[in-house]
Parts: sequence; C-alpha cells; structure tokens
Amino acid sequence: MGKDDILSKAAILQRDQTTYAIIAPLPNGVMDVPTARRIADTAQRFGVTRLKVTGAQRLALLGVREEDIDGAYESLGVKPQQGGELCRQYIKVCPGNSFCSRGQQDTLGFAHKVWERFYPVPKITAKVKIGVAGCYNSCVEPAIKDIGLIGLPKGWVIMVGGAGGKDPMLGEIIARNLDDERALEVMEKILKYYRGVSSRPQTRNQRLGVILAREGKGPLLRACGLE
Repeated sequence: MGKDDILSKAAILQRDQTTYAIIAPLPNGVMDVPTARRIADTAQRFGVTRLKVTGAQRLALLGVREEDIDGAYESLGVKPQQGGELCRQYIKVCPGNSFCSRGQQDTLGFAHKVWERFYPVPKITAKVKIGVAGCYNSCVEPAIKDIGLIGLPKGWVIMVGGAGGKDPMLGEIIARNLDDERALEVMEKILKYYRGVSSRPQTRNQRLGVILAREGKGPLLRACGLE
C-alpha cells in the first residue's frame, strides 16, 4: 500500500513518495535571527537540504523522513500547522509601515490582532483566506482573498469575495476609512455571516465570492451594519 499525506501531522508526501514536507510557521511572514537559526539547525540535523517559502508566508522543510517528523517538530518548537484544512487558512501580510516606505498602516500589528481574535476560524465549510496590504500596490493581493484589507492614510479599506484558482474572482469594496477596532468588528461579522451561509445545503463548501455572486451582497452588508 502506497504512502499518503499524514494530515494529523500536517506532513505532505513529496514527489519521491518517500519523504515529507512539514511547515515552520512564520507569523506575518517575519522571523527573528534565533528562529532562523533554530530552523537551520533543525534542517541540518534531519538532513533537509531545501527550504521553500510558501504562498502562505510559511517555511516548508522539504525531504523529512517519516520517522523524523515528530523530532523535527520538537526541534522547531512548534506543533503541526494544518494549513490545508478548511477554515484554518492563512493571513498573507505585506511589511506595511514597519519596514516599507510606501506602507500607510501597521499591517504586521493589525494581522497579529486578527490572528489573536479569530484563529482558528470557527467552523466554516470553505476556505478563508485573508490578505492585509499597507497601500494600493497590494503586494499580497487582497483583491483575490475572501477578505482583503488595504491600508490608506485614513484607515482600512475592506474587500470581500475574492479568490484565485481556475475561476478567479475580484473582491468588492464594502467599507472604507476604518480604524483597527472597527475593521476587526466588520471582519467578525463577515466571518459570522460566512459561517452561517456555509452551513446551508445550497451553499455548503462554496467560497464567499461564489455565494455573493449568487445571492448578492445585500445580506452581507446588512449583517455587517453597512447598508
């Protein structure tokens, strides 16, 4: 019997059908030097020769042997991150005004607030991807996320309903000029709405943009108090 992904350990079987990729989480896509050193030491200890920055701003250790998975996680000092699981998706963040000269809002600080407040996202039967950009350059592509935010001098712009994939969709702007707390409140209401509609048989497993295209954005705006 062939091997397969080990989902309980977030270990993804590689093309060689022998080794696995595991993930070292990098909150907001940032690491300090001790974290980088710990990852490098773990890779060297377990014979990992390649590291890959993922689209979710995490770091994949490629080529981990099955018998080494638990030890590698212990060496990294983290638990398995089941990032492919529905409702446990990522926040993709640009450097914002912490580092970038174009950044107009503190994207890293805001993303940390999002993570603390919402993750893991309560049960939703479809993916929830969030992008937080610090200016209209939109380097983290908030327009193709389920919830996208763009930081401008007067506050946050919120977009909803974007997606990539074989049928890409652009998100629609539903709010502008929000401070951090108000933006978090609106996000909470979006997630509550999404959780509710995703539990219905006719919209189960559908991305937010598909639901909005089918039913219009009026119900969402009313749920968020934005109509």
